[in-house]
Amino acid sequence: MAESTQEFPRARPQVWSVIIGMSIFHIACFGALYTGVSAAAAWVAFGLYVVKGVGVTAGFHRLLAHRSYKANRVVQFVLGLAGSLAVQGGPLWWVAHHRHHHAATETEEDIHSPVTHGMWKSHIGWMGTDAAFNEKATNARDLHKFPEIKMLQRYYAWLILAQPVLLYLLGEALGPAYSTSGLQMVVWGFFISTVVTWHVTFMVNSVCHRWGSRPYDAGDASTNNMLIGILAFGEGWHNNHHKYPNSARHGLLWWQFDFTWALLRAMQALGLVSDLKLPKEFRKDEARPVS
Repeated sequence: MAESTQEFPRARPQVWSVIIGMSIFHIACFGALYTGVSAAAAWVAFGLYVVKGVGVTAGFHRLLAHRSYKANRVVQFVLGLAGSLAVQGGPLWWVAHHRHHHAATETEEDIHSPVTHGMWKSHIGWMGTDAAFNEKATNARDLHKFPEIKMLQRYYAWLILAQPVLLYLLGEALGPAYSTSGLQMVVWGFFISTVVTWHVTFMVNSVCHRWGSRPYDAGDASTNNMLIGILAFGEGWHNNHHKYPNSARHGLLWWQFDFTWALLRAMQALGLVSDLKLPKEFRKDEARPVS
């Protein structure tokens, strides 16, 4: 992406490359029928699911898109790198796209909305539209001052290509001792972990604007969904998020499990992050409404 451009690449060939690419990822998951599974491959897949998920939730979403806490440049880069490994677009595109979602929630311009576009398009069909790639780069212009974030955007494709290569080498190295192989590690660690991360992330947009509880009037159809809250590391408390978009904590009540918030609190204790934002209606110690 050119630094001076006002829009991200929007050519029709890019849409088709994404459709073809996502189809290949889904089909490749069936490679598990050929490779089988081993404990090593399953643990690597789960570990990468956590890394990618945290990269999206703590990195792309709560830090870069909403600036709901502060992190030093090294931590910001590491979280941005982890988010980029999720194959959901580079950080600048992801942030610009997400900010537009908040600005246009439940309108025709919000291609994630099941209210206006139906479940299929809001979940995954939006990736096959020109609108998905017409987002203005200026929606993330505050991040252009960070060369490491621009570098992740510029070399995003190489980060995708490097993953199966490294996983193949890992599988071949572990093979004799851990009953795995390079191909098995690629299928589970790259394709399956990525596709699962995709659909969990996409369900925040589709499922969490259709099914769940709605304790707040956020001016849209966002809901809190406990299952997605668990699978998406706290992102499923989506009604809370739309009511308080700049809060670093999405699970605002003690029983609303928010793994990302717990991780951020641990990182804060280690001095890696600071200034975790909470709604003024909630106390920082317990996150309960102030009476």
